[in-house]
Amino acid sequence: MSVTTTVPQTVPVRVSDATGQRAFRAPRVPVDVSIGQMVQTFLQKMGLGQAGSPGRGLCFRARLERQARFLNSSERVGDCLQPDDELTLTPDIQAG
Repeated sequence: MSVTTTVPQTVPVRVSDATGQRAFRAPRVPVDVSIGQMVQTFLQKMGLGQAGSPGRGLCFRARLERQARFLNSSERVGDCLQPDDELTLTPDIQAG
């Protein structure tokens, strides 16, 4: 008898901005996209501005609340996220 296991192709997550005023549930985030691609998609969906000071763009990072850490933009969704993880999108503030 053969047992077939299927690997999910998407993962549901909850996303909010740093203030908590903008939040939504993303029911199907593809597991093969990078965190950077996912963040860009969420920024557009949430209507968060990407304009910083003149001449500089504003970058955002995703904080994985379960592990209390910021995810690297090159990580893959399927490698670091679990169903119903909570992510907070925060501006990446650079001194200088």
